[in-house]
Amino acid sequence: MKLLQLAAAAALAAALVPAVDRQADAADTVYPPLRADVNGDYNINIQDMVLLSKYLLGSGTLSAEQASRADFDGDGTVDTFDLIGLRSSYVYNCTNTPLGTWVGEGFSGTRYFWFDESGEGTLVRNDRETATAFRLTKSGCNMSFSISGGAPAAASIAWLDSEHFYLSWGGSPELFTYRSSVRFDKGPFLKGEYVSDAGKSYSLSCFSGTCDSEPISIMPMGTRAQFVYSDGTIRSGDFSRMDKYHFTMRWDDGTTENFTRREITVVDGITYVNGILIANKTYPLPSTYAPGGLTAEFNTAFAKMQSAAKADGLNISICSGYRSYSYQAQLYNGYVARDGKTKADTYSARPGHSEHQTGLAADINYAGDWFNSTPEAKWLAANCWKYGFIIRYPAGKESITGYKYESWHVRYLGEELAGLVYNSGLTLEEYLCIDSKYTY
Repeated sequence: MKLLQLAAAAALAAALVPAVDRQADAADTVYPPLRADVNGDYNINIQDMVLLSKYLLGSGTLSAEQASRADFDGDGTVDTFDLIGLRSSYVYNCTNTPLGTWVGEGFSGTRYFWFDESGEGTLVRNDRETATAFRLTKSGCNMSFSISGGAPAAASIAWLDSEHFYLSWGGSPELFTYRSSVRFDKGPFLKGEYVSDAGKSYSLSCFSGTCDSEPISIMPMGTRAQFVYSDGTIRSGDFSRMDKYHFTMRWDDGTTENFTRREITVVDGITYVNGILIANKTYPLPSTYAPGGLTAEFNTAFAKMQSAAKADGLNISICSGYRSYSYQAQLYNGYVARDGKTKADTYSARPGHSEHQTGLAADINYAGDWFNSTPEAKWLAANCWKYGFIIRYPAGKESITGYKYESWHVRYLGEELAGLVYNSGLTLEEYLCIDSKYTY
């Protein structure tokens, strides 16, 4: 049965049953019909039996809508077989309790429920990150949800089929759909801004978010996750993580979607991606950005790396460190005058686009191609990540970084991030899923 997918990320109140205008919200919602619900209150109870029994005995009448709902077996005739079906449905509702992960959709937005055999469960509203524990007790069709520190909330259950049921909270229905036997609140909790290799942009916050600005729901389920899109599409798959900035969904249809965390912020004209200061051909620094030299973090890390290289019988030193905006302009203009702009752009940054201006990058020993084959260059490539550095412009990546191979140019990222980038085998642009291309 294909159900109407209601809008995700609706605002929810703190209580289990939100204080909202339920009649107005319910009127705006189209629910699948509940067979044998003669009076249309989304319950199967004695009132329905009385209405149908009176009709069959000739002492009562049914409206066209009531007759349609009373036709339990769908044969177009309201008869005693429908009364038998109504009674069997009532018994089923009284004797069956939901188990597993269910999604509730209705007047209170989208909510996730976990029901276990002991009567313990958890609830999460789509716009929140924390789960609320509850204790469920059931008497016939009546269910009582007790939450620590709050008054019990009462609802009545009516099953549509084995994978769908209604809970009626004081007359307003909430439609539930079965999702999994795995707890929804156990698994990958995805937070942050991501882009995927399917060309989509995601903003995720544990259980909800957006995909290309459209609402989306996320259900973590152990080693799996389920994405529910605003158009009603549901995709489930196996979750795996490369590191804290990357994960992969291997969807059940056999396709794979790779996700990269990319949170771009600009502060005073300075671009940060996932908190990492970026200066490349796409993201310039303002001319006023001037740390005045290599940062203290860079110098401390370099001293450690220098000592380690010396212990291995090698000498490394900084031949070019911090460069101001104006100094970079002089260098670049000189290269343009000598080699032309096109060639100069392959090895020299335009002013504002140089990593040297960040105070987090430096050239080691000698900034020239002959350095590529030296023992020091090979040592840097194999070991600099251990001290928080990466070779910023590796061989074969010119079309991605925008620059020729520079074995001598190192960028400080900190030991953790440098290790992640090194182990990924990616450039910083690839790792962060950003471009490095001039637009002028």
